[in-house]
Amino acid sequence: MVSIREDEVMVLLHKLAKTSCHGFVKVELKSKLSELTFNNIMRMESVISVKIGASNPGDFLPVLRWINYKGVEKTLVRLGKKMDAFMQGLVDENWRGNGKNNNMISHLLSLQESQPEYYTDQIIKGLVLVPSLCSEPLIRCNIGH
Repeated sequence: MVSIREDEVMVLLHKLAKTSCHGFVKVELKSKLSELTFNNIMRMESVISVKIGASNPGDFLPVLRWINYKGVEKTLVRLGKKMDAFMQGLVDENWRGNGKNNNMISHLLSLQESQPEYYTDQIIKGLVLVPSLCSEPLIRCNIGH
């Protein structure tokens, strides 16, 4: 059996070979390597989710949501509240630092001063959370930034 990484590398090589089948062509590798890394992460994550049973049966059978099968909905709401409280704590901690910290939250809070209607705490928390959910630091590491 071919590993996920080997399979994704083979897919990339086939795409590159198909692109250059009529001779030499210029290829922008940064996006190709980002796609390779993203595909690897997503496939590995799906394998792990299946192996540990992390999928929500209610996603496949909506009737299970109505009866709150295994308390999944309540657990997700509780985890969401915990995550929101944690993120709000990060925002508050950086707000008290008065811009002394050199991080994403501090920069967004400085933008909040000039555009408070756009840079709400909710938007800042979302902007901070998205890269961590998308494994962006791992992608940067693999690409070599």
